[in-house]
Amino acid sequence: MKRCARIANLAALLLAGTTLGAHLAYAEREVDTILDERAAERAVAVEPGAEAATVSGIDAALTTLAKDPIFDPLPVDWTGLLNFYAENGDRALFTTPTGFSELGLKLRARLPQASKAGLNLPVEVQAAVALLATPNDSSSQALAEALLAAAFVGTAIDANTLLGDDDMKGAKVLSVAAAATDVDALLNEELPTYYRFWSLLDYLPRQLAYYQNGGWPEVPEVKKIEPGDDNPAVPALRQRLLATGELALEATPVAADAAGNVAASETHYDPQLVEAVKLFQRNHGLNDDGVVGGRTIEELNVDAETRLRQVLLNLERMRKEGPGFEPRHLIANIPSQEVKVIEDGKVTFYTKSIFGKVQRKSPTLSSVIHTVKLNPDWTAPHKIAAIDEVKRQRKDPNFLDSHGFTIYDRSGNVVSAQSIDWHEVGPGNFPYTLRQAPGPENALGPVKFDFPNDYSVFLHGTPTLSLFAKQDRFFSSGCVRTETPVDLAEFMLKDDPAWSRARIDEVLKTGKTTLVKLQNPLPVHITYMTAWVDEDGVMQFRKDAYGYDKLPSVPSGIEMTMAMAQPDPNAKRADLRE
Repeated sequence: MKRCARIANLAALLLAGTTLGAHLAYAEREVDTILDERAAERAVAVEPGAEAATVSGIDAALTTLAKDPIFDPLPVDWTGLLNFYAENGDRALFTTPTGFSELGLKLRARLPQASKAGLNLPVEVQAAVALLATPNDSSSQALAEALLAAAFVGTAIDANTLLGDDDMKGAKVLSVAAAATDVDALLNEELPTYYRFWSLLDYLPRQLAYYQNGGWPEVPEVKKIEPGDDNPAVPALRQRLLATGELALEATPVAADAAGNVAASETHYDPQLVEAVKLFQRNHGLNDDGVVGGRTIEELNVDAETRLRQVLLNLERMRKEGPGFEPRHLIANIPSQEVKVIEDGKVTFYTKSIFGKVQRKSPTLSSVIHTVKLNPDWTAPHKIAAIDEVKRQRKDPNFLDSHGFTIYDRSGNVVSAQSIDWHEVGPGNFPYTLRQAPGPENALGPVKFDFPNDYSVFLHGTPTLSLFAKQDRFFSSGCVRTETPVDLAEFMLKDDPAWSRARIDEVLKTGKTTLVKLQNPLPVHITYMTAWVDEDGVMQFRKDAYGYDKLPSVPSGIEMTMAMAQPDPNAKRADLRE
C-alpha cells in the first residue's frame, strides 16, 4: 500500500505539468526503490503497440516540457526537437497509439542502468520516465513521446559530447535513432552502462582545458635526478607538475632574483617535489621511487594534445567493449600490466601481471574461467620449444633435465636429451614434444587458470617472481602471468566450502596435478586500455606498449561548452588523489 501511495503521489505530480520540478524534491529519497519496482513490472505490464504513427499534439507537449525546471540540468535541444517532429510529419519514435515502440521500451529500461553506471540524469527526470503510463489516447501519447525524446536528446553521448560528429549533435541524433535497425546497439553507443566510460567522460573537460590552455612545459632530458640532488632541470620539473596539480603551489621555492640568478633551493630536488613525482609515477604505471629517469621524463613530456586524443580513443574503446563487461568479471589490462577482479564497480582482487613481449603480443579476448588447475604440467608450444627451449638447452646441456622436462618423439617415445644434437635442431626442424612436470621450476608456476579461446593462452603463475619488480613487464609469449596465483585461486574458490586455503596448500605440497571446477565461473577479459579513471577515482595513463593506439584527431569546434560533464572548479582534484 505504501508503494502504491508513493506512485500515486508522483503520478499526480506528473499530471501537474510544469509544477513537477518544484514538487518532486522528495523523489530523490524514493526514486531508486520505485525505479527498481517499475523496471521489474514493465517487462510484463507494458507491451509495444502498433507501428509508429502520427503523434497529435507533440509540439505542444514539447513546448510545455521545455518550461519545466526538471530539464534545466540537461542540454536538451528543444528547438531541434520541434524541428525534427515537424520535418518528419510528427511521426512517433518512442511510442505507438497504444503503447511504446521497441526504442521507447528499451530506453526506459536503459536510463536507470546508465544512471547507476554514472550518467548524470536528474532524479526527477528518472522518476518521470519510470512513472509513464502506457499511452492510451493522443494526449498521453504526446506526453510520453515528448518526455522520452527530451530524455534521449539530453543524454545521448553523440548529441552532447566531443565523441559525436556534427551531424549527430543535439536533436540530430534522433535521425540516427529513427534509422537504427538494432536498438540495443544504438543504446550501447548513446547510453553506455560501463562505469569506467562515465568516469572517464567526467574527466574529459579537464583534459580539454589543459589542451586549450596550452598544455605544460617540457622537462629537459637528464640521465637521472635522485631525491636530494641539485639539478638545473628541477625548475622545469616543478613547473610541469604544478601545471597538472601533482605539486601544490605553496610547495614552490623562492623564484630567481632580479638579476636572473636561480636560488639554490629552486634547483634542489626537495621532499615536496619528490612526493609530487611519486604521485605522477603511480598514476602513469611507473615505479614510484621518486627517481626521475628516462621513463619518467618520457611520460612527463607527453603533450596535452596527445593526452586529450588518448582519452577520446579510450572512451570509444569503452563504448565498444563496455557492453560485454559483466557486473562481476576479471579484467587483465595489457598496458597497465595488472589483473583485477571487479564486482559492481569495485576491485575485490588485485595482482601485478606479466604480458606478452612485443614480438609475441598477448591477445585481447573475452572468455570465462571454468577451472583451476593446481600443480599444472606444461606442454611447451612447438614454437616456444623449437626456439626458446632449444636455446636454453644449447647454453646449458642439463637445462631440460634439471627443469623437469620429458622429451617425446613423433611416435610418443621418450627420448634422452643427451641423444639429441641440439645444434642440429630448431625452428623448421624440431620433431619433438617437450612436456614439463609439475614442480618449482614449472613454467606455469603452482596454478593455471583455464578458459576457452582461439589463442591457446591462459592465466598462470611463474617461478620467476623477480620479474614483477620490473617497471615494464612484457616478458611472456602471450599468456598472462600473475604474481599471486595461489591467492587468486583461493579467491575464485571461496564459494566452494570444499576448497579452503588450507586444502589448496595441502594439494600444492603433493605436487599432484588436480583440476577444480569453479562453482561460480568467472568471466575474463584481456583488454587494451591506455587511459581510464580507476575505481578510486584516480586518472590513469599508460604507455602504448604494443603500438595499438591509433589516436583520433582533435575534433573541430572544441571551444564548445561541455554540457555533459562540467567539472566543479571547487571540487577536489579526483584524478590526482592518492
